[in-house]
Amino acid sequence: MKKLSYLLLAFVVAFITSCAVTPDVQPTTVDNTLPVANGGLDISFTDATINSTGSVVAASGDNVNVSLLIKKTALGGKPRIMRVYVSDKANYRATGATPLFEIKLKNKDEQTQTIDYTVSPTSGKVYIHFDVYDNTSTSDDVTKSGNNVTRKTLVVNVSADGQVASWPSILLGAQLNAAGSRVSTATGDVYKVCDLDSNMKYVDVTYAVVGATAKPTLMSNPARSASFGLGTTAGAATDCAGSYTGGGSATYFVAASSADFTNATDATLAALAVTSAAPQSITVTSGGIYAFLNGRGKKGLIKVTSIPDATTSGTITFDVKVQK
Repeated sequence: MKKLSYLLLAFVVAFITSCAVTPDVQPTTVDNTLPVANGGLDISFTDATINSTGSVVAASGDNVNVSLLIKKTALGGKPRIMRVYVSDKANYRATGATPLFEIKLKNKDEQTQTIDYTVSPTSGKVYIHFDVYDNTSTSDDVTKSGNNVTRKTLVVNVSADGQVASWPSILLGAQLNAAGSRVSTATGDVYKVCDLDSNMKYVDVTYAVVGATAKPTLMSNPARSASFGLGTTAGAATDCAGSYTGGGSATYFVAASSADFTNATDATLAALAVTSAAPQSITVTSGGIYAFLNGRGKKGLIKVTSIPDATTSGTITFDVKVQK
């Protein structure tokens, strides 16, 4: 009888065990949504089209160059540091993501900062997040309290075709003119002299009137001093007097009077007969068309539309088309 009781007990235990419900193991969730941006800086793209659409089109291998105008407002401190993150999803940042760039900003109320991103996907979208901390932040970690971070996002729509950047009516001043003398053909930005130090690598075309016969001349930034003896420090009238304005990458120029500027494409620009064997300066005339090869390996065309005053106090206006 005792043996039968043990068997019955074993059967009951086995039955209960077989009917027990094992709870599902819940995976640990990771929140990859973008941290809240609660800063009060004023951040805008310098390109009006990008500023209105928040997006650009570029092909795999193209360079996306954008400039941001960063301003202090009454709501926050001065810009301090910018971190740039890239994602393939909207409103997303992988946990522990390393920024593509981390840039220490100037202790200024207003400044322009340019970034360069090379597209690697062949289709889809890329999201570039620009996180700017101001100097009221108590931490560089956006996930912590006591910080102030302002964010601007750019969407890159990836195309199958190489793209061309087009900038009409670029105005540069000669060396004694108050207008800026240097432009980035990647962004169309004419830089203020005090923004040159952190953006010099993007400057590829500059203007001066040189020589005994006062020749209007387009040139690379290094050629300004190396070939023509122009100064390499900011003037006393600027808020960065004495800062270095020399250096930068080489740009090469040739005349291209037969080039089709109006219908230029990535393919026709790539076929331009300009190489690093060409000079880093060229004398120009109103109506002339000139090809260039910049330090990023991109080719482009410049069409001069006006040289109203071919003196060291004058200006030049031109249109640009360049490979992205």
